[in-house]
Amino acid sequence: GHVMALTTDIMQPHMFCYRGMVTCRYLADMLDIPMIGSPGHVMALTTDKWQSRAIVASVGVPVPKAQLLREGDVITMEPPFILKPCREDNSMGITLVQTDSDIEAAQRTAFQFDDLVLCEQFIPLGRELRVGVVDNADGSGLEFLPSVEYFLDKKALPIRTSADKITTSDNGKQLDFAPTDRQCPADLDDALLQKLTDLATKSHKALGCQHYSLYDVRVDPDGNPFFIEASPYCSFSAKSALVVMSRGDQSDSYYNDTDLFFRLAKAAMEDYQPVYGSTTGEQSMGMRRQTDIKK
Repeated sequence: GHVMALTTDIMQPHMFCYRGMVTCRYLADMLDIPMIGSPGHVMALTTDKWQSRAIVASVGVPVPKAQLLREGDVITMEPPFILKPCREDNSMGITLVQTDSDIEAAQRTAFQFDDLVLCEQFIPLGRELRVGVVDNADGSGLEFLPSVEYFLDKKALPIRTSADKITTSDNGKQLDFAPTDRQCPADLDDALLQKLTDLATKSHKALGCQHYSLYDVRVDPDGNPFFIEASPYCSFSAKSALVVMSRGDQSDSYYNDTDLFFRLAKAAMEDYQPVYGSTTGEQSMGMRRQTDIKK
């Protein structure tokens, strides 16, 4: 009752956990609070790597071959492949399996994090990119942001692990971004730029993302990009991937640290359509229309 009595202009989720990324967004929807970013059902979908890759593949986005595993399932793919928890983030529990002898330990690691594990074809390293799109200023379409390239050629393994993404304090309570070898904007030729724009735009629309979305992409040595996973989350801090990408090379043609936040917040408030509440208090037809919530 107290929350509903508040006059809330906008919600910006900051919690980087399942409840923060999914449950809180459902609550905002139920309470008719405008929100920056995708709603709860989209975040739940993109948290599941198997489901999200199936959705984008259905509209022609290239994805690596894969197999969904439960405890006791037999892997039918041949190494090299990636084993990773299906519904985890920041590369937790991921292993590059290069020989059959690696499989047992890799499975144990992945199943520690989830009871569903993705066995995914290893794409030989050409380039490792993060790409993103945001709504245009006039809301007429999507703008492809400058991409981030991660350089993995000096690493022992040509993949990004959790150690490449986050670090923890000595007591394990404080998280921070791990130092990484990257470049933004990435140098992209016209052909690759078009492929990446197509991949991000199709994925954004197919998954039902709102306002913005980010994607991890693996490019093979022949220049073919593959969707790895979706990440439609941003805290809008100066270090957030979306903000870093929007700054580009920090020239006047790009954005500053707060431009996108205020633009998207304004659009979210102006475009918001309440889900709950009819003028008569009677049930309206359709799944998305509900009786007024008593305040």
